[in-house]
Amino acid sequence: MTQKKALHINSYFLSNKIHYNLYTTITKYREDKLFIPVYESYRENDIPGLDIDYIFTNVDKKLFFTKYFKIFKVINKKKLTNGYDYIHAHTLISDGIAAYLLSKFTNRKFVVTVRSTDVDFFIKKSSFFRFIARKILSQVSMVFFVSQSHKNIIKTLYPKIDTNAFFSLPNGLDNFWLKNVYEKTPADQDLSSVKILFVGQIIKRKKLDLLIDFLKKYDDRKYELTIVGKNSLELDFDQIAQSITNGNTINYVGEVKNKEELLRIYRENHLFILLSYAETFGVVYVEALSQGLPIIYTRGDGIDGYFPEGEVGYSSSHESLPELKEKVDLILAQYSTICKNTKKNIQRFDWELIAKDYIQQTNNLI
Repeated sequence: MTQKKALHINSYFLSNKIHYNLYTTITKYREDKLFIPVYESYRENDIPGLDIDYIFTNVDKKLFFTKYFKIFKVINKKKLTNGYDYIHAHTLISDGIAAYLLSKFTNRKFVVTVRSTDVDFFIKKSSFFRFIARKILSQVSMVFFVSQSHKNIIKTLYPKIDTNAFFSLPNGLDNFWLKNVYEKTPADQDLSSVKILFVGQIIKRKKLDLLIDFLKKYDDRKYELTIVGKNSLELDFDQIAQSITNGNTINYVGEVKNKEELLRIYRENHLFILLSYAETFGVVYVEALSQGLPIIYTRGDGIDGYFPEGEVGYSSSHESLPELKEKVDLILAQYSTICKNTKKNIQRFDWELIAKDYIQQTNNLI
């Protein structure tokens, strides 16, 4: 079988280490090329050793399509498509438009990855971009989905698109977590006080307010909430703690970058809850599973669809307090069984396996 090579277009590369992990793992096995067109303001996020093109300005934010003239200029100047079999756009809209146009000019196939920005920002909010997405999806050779829920949304919006070209491309787990997989012992399962963990940047869409309301409302047992993450909303956690008068407690740890420290925190808790919305994947769910924690996640978003309901936890509405309580009770009623399930299929999030599967799929179909 001929080994195919790709030109990757990823204008979001500097926003998340996930992109770096995928690309560096793929390039262990073949010589792909990475094109990173970003805004000039991103220079402070520069990654040494990577060729990054700081070509966009604030004018491009307002006019949007001016970006593609700049992209074509750089690609033509650097002759980036030479020697590559196909183009991989790492978003359906921002990168997908460039890949679509390039495929027309160079007669090369292209593939796209669908992310939350595509679905929740462009497609849901604009009939124009829904049209653009349809145009791209009708011409693309393969469509990769990080989230199963996004696949379902695209199927519903565009029923005539060939779903045989749809493939999963989950985010991977850092090797640190794979090497330190943990199963809770009987001593870890003392639920006299239920220890709930939240890990994530404290912004509106992460829905920490729902967990705080949970602590205020329910006192059928003692609940302890530990919060890890940058306090971008500048919440007064001392004041919030004082407002909880039923015996439940809240502990804000702050942002934790040390993996050993984060591992200890995961293992000290009983249950991981993150009911965020507009989430592409949410690797913290898988980190929690690797440390033996059952999870409650947002229905129709992020990681929903990767596990059967009830196997490693439950999905819930990000707006319903009664449903959250119901799902917490379901997990606690079968806690030991679900804890044992958390290790199941955790290796499917190994970057090596993800990259090899991606290479095999593209070799077969491009």
